[in-house]
Amino acid sequence: MLFFDLEAYAPPDDRTASRSSLVVNPARPGHLLLGGCFFSKRFVDPIPEAPPFQGLWLWNFASEAALLSAIKARFEEEWRLQREENVRILGKPAVDLVVCGAGISKFDLPALYCRCLFNELASPAELFEVFFKARPIELANEASFLFPEEPVLYPKTTREMAGRLGLRERKGSSKSVWESYEGRDYAAIEQRTEQELRLVLDIYQRLQGRIVRSPAGRGEGP
Repeated sequence: MLFFDLEAYAPPDDRTASRSSLVVNPARPGHLLLGGCFFSKRFVDPIPEAPPFQGLWLWNFASEAALLSAIKARFEEEWRLQREENVRILGKPAVDLVVCGAGISKFDLPALYCRCLFNELASPAELFEVFFKARPIELANEASFLFPEEPVLYPKTTREMAGRLGLRERKGSSKSVWESYEGRDYAAIEQRTEQELRLVLDIYQRLQGRIVRSPAGRGEGP
């Protein structure tokens, strides 16, 4: 499984031209992918107390294309490891890479596809194989059962999920990322994203504890 969280930059002139709460549009030339944090584990392995995150960031590469090449290589390596794990889920071999995050279906995976295509890293067919044939665990959707008072199935925000699970969300607005990037405060972006990925792991664990039952028949986790 690959857990990840990405950050992107929207230039000032494009920050009001959006029909969505998501301002960044990776199909626009000036909207850069800044990078992100990654953590992987085998299906049966527990999440460690101090997960070994890998940060892949634009300021550590010669270009956005070089950054994207490294991220694509990370995905390709995870595909290889997934195939070698030989795990069966509900009696079937789990041959597809499983990726997990909050909002990854709406932004992160499409952003990787769009920016790789924009930088001409590979053909559309190859990029589709790498990014869109993975099976996403979209926490924004998985957490709907935590809100029985809301009859409409609608994706939940990280803050909403964290609050219902007794966790604290500190991420705040993406505006702080843009300001940090413009001010070259790269450490702030890295720290913020690591905290967000840590929260993603905590949400995943607590959701798993609500769903998975022990042999005694009682739910595990908080």
